[in-house]
Amino acid sequence: MTLQMLLLAGLLGLPGGRVWSAPGWLIAVSAGAIAVAAVVAVAGALRLGSGLTASPLPSPGAQLRTAGVYACVRHPIYSALLLGGAAVVVLSGRASRVWVWLALLGLLWLKTRLEERELTARFPGYRTYAAATPRLVPNPLRCWKRPA
Repeated sequence: MTLQMLLLAGLLGLPGGRVWSAPGWLIAVSAGAIAVAAVVAVAGALRLGSGLTASPLPSPGAQLRTAGVYACVRHPIYSALLLGGAAVVVLSGRASRVWVWLALLGLLWLKTRLEERELTARFPGYRTYAAATPRLVPNPLRCWKRPA
């Protein structure tokens, strides 16, 4: 968790010279991506409720969540961090932050692997859910599909 917080802080504040400038349309797209990321992160946190924890290990009272934003992607909070982080990198124009974002991607990928091992062991239906739901990159068609 400490490393994740340091990487997120690095995305926001790592110094370095600007290597590129974003045109107006890219600034607008990046701002929109940050807004979407915030909504997805909040939706994921609210859906977890009391099961939300900073650790990749599920809390004792956690339940398997497969509806709402969890129907679109297995790890929506991590997805939101990556989307928002990528937008911040684009807006910053700093190459050093690209490396921080890549380190964050690697860390979150490892966290998903650990978390999924635990969820598979704890919830009998997790393997089926995981087979049908993307890990980090949402499938918009799956999000709009109505449950049977």
